[in-house]
Amino acid sequence: MVESEHLKYFEAIFKSITDGVLIVDPKGYIVLANQKFKDILKMDETPEGKQIIEVIRNIDLLNLLRSAMLKKEESAEEIVIKKSGRELFIFAKVMPVLASEGKLSSLIVLLHDITRLKQLESIRRDFVANVSHELKTPITTIKGYAEALLGGAINERDNALKFVQIIKNQAERLSALVEDLLTISRIEFGDITIEKEDILLNELVDTVFQIFHDKAEKKGLFLKNEIPGNVTVYADRDKLIQILTNLVDNSIKFTENGGVTLKFYQENSSSVLSVEDTGIGIPSAHLHRLGERFYRVDKARSRQLGGTGLGLAIVKHLVKAHEWDLKIESEHGIGTKVKIIIPEKLRDISQ
Repeated sequence: MVESEHLKYFEAIFKSITDGVLIVDPKGYIVLANQKFKDILKMDETPEGKQIIEVIRNIDLLNLLRSAMLKKEESAEEIVIKKSGRELFIFAKVMPVLASEGKLSSLIVLLHDITRLKQLESIRRDFVANVSHELKTPITTIKGYAEALLGGAINERDNALKFVQIIKNQAERLSALVEDLLTISRIEFGDITIEKEDILLNELVDTVFQIFHDKAEKKGLFLKNEIPGNVTVYADRDKLIQILTNLVDNSIKFTENGGVTLKFYQENSSSVLSVEDTGIGIPSAHLHRLGERFYRVDKARSRQLGGTGLGLAIVKHLVKAHEWDLKIESEHGIGTKVKIIIPEKLRDISQ
């Protein structure tokens, strides 16, 4: 009875372990394998009772087992396993269990999935590289023109004014980049809270359009608000302004003829707030990557126009924080439509 209870406890513990666990006897036969181990190595059949070489097809893992068996020492290594067309990064550890006379009693194999950790490391490296690159260009420009001024250009009025304006523009670009970095950092660390209230959408859009009135007018673009006057949304006012500011700014930057229109309508039982432009559009191959930090379709043009590469990433995070969805539709050379899909029902403040 006691042995039966102990066996149940052992089985419960064995099944609950989140790492892959395998126990092999001295002759290379599999004694036990938990479900996680089977999942990692894509085992459809029951491995217990079979020779390990019949079941495991990964040469790196087999070599690790052989090494631990021969040396009777713990072995560990990072291995890569192909699964469903993608790579799994696994930290494999093999521990020999020795009997009292020093003979090998069994091998315990642990597989710990570190794929997510590897992905985060890759994201961190890319982020550091991207930030360094983004900072280097304006800093180099500011340094170069400051040195030119100190070298005598300060006495040449036309050149001096031109150089100072360039320094100012680059400093503003640096400031925008730092501000966007701080914003996305606060969002990702959960430091930004969403405080929702009923917002009259038409008036909020007018407020956003006022910010860009001069910029649009200089390019000969229209800003059209087609949202009905009685439509309200339940949202954080400041964050929604930030979302629309980023989207309208992007639309103006990449539109040379026509303009930007904001619409609100029902689609598939959801409400949609749509920012539509008649700009250069985005090739379909790039659509799935929009919203990644520092991702630009046209890097040179975006930097020239003052983009930090973080605007859409911020929009994506803020939309998600509202529990909304973001969808981008575009045709190259025709225009882009950014749709914010809001599942909440509309509230008409006139009622």
